[in-house]
Amino acid sequence: MIDDTAIAALQRSLSENREAKRKIQTRLAELEAEAEMLRSQLTTFNAIIGQTELALRRVLFPDESHETDRLPFTSRAGRPSGHRSSNYDPSELRASEAEIEAEVAKIEQTEKSSNIRFNDFRIPQAATIVLREANRPLHVSEIYRRLADGGFEFRGQHQLITLAVSLSRSKRFRKVAPGTFEIDPDYRAGQVA
Repeated sequence: MIDDTAIAALQRSLSENREAKRKIQTRLAELEAEAEMLRSQLTTFNAIIGQTELALRRVLFPDESHETDRLPFTSRAGRPSGHRSSNYDPSELRASEAEIEAEVAKIEQTEKSSNIRFNDFRIPQAATIVLREANRPLHVSEIYRRLADGGFEFRGQHQLITLAVSLSRSKRFRKVAPGTFEIDPDYRAGQVA
């Protein structure tokens, strides 16, 4: 005959294990829902990044042909256009967009505060550092990208034009191709190593 305390212990153990299993299943469902939301946000960011890169290429290199068919049009929800979901909830989409915008603002603020390398420099000084590090001529768009990555804050609306004019006017630089500059060898020779 089986002892009553052993039966009670087994029942208690069974009950505890079922509760632990239920908690794990609930947590797994939450993680899967969060993963799906993150995948949706990644899709949205990929579409935004692709469209922005294409727009930048069009502005910076207007004479080149651009493959517009490579980037599928994506709706704000991150789904390719034409895709309809039967459980579409506009309020959830607005909340998701607000969360994305808040995260983007937080990331931008973090990047601004962490990238201070060129904070106290003027354009010629910062561009000189960039070109020395590259050790080769660079296009004005690449110089701009590297300066911006280093935290340089451009003012005005036409930042690439401002940069190109500043490089053209400075005796530190020499134009070697359209929109491409290097440090003038005469300037470099006069500098202390």
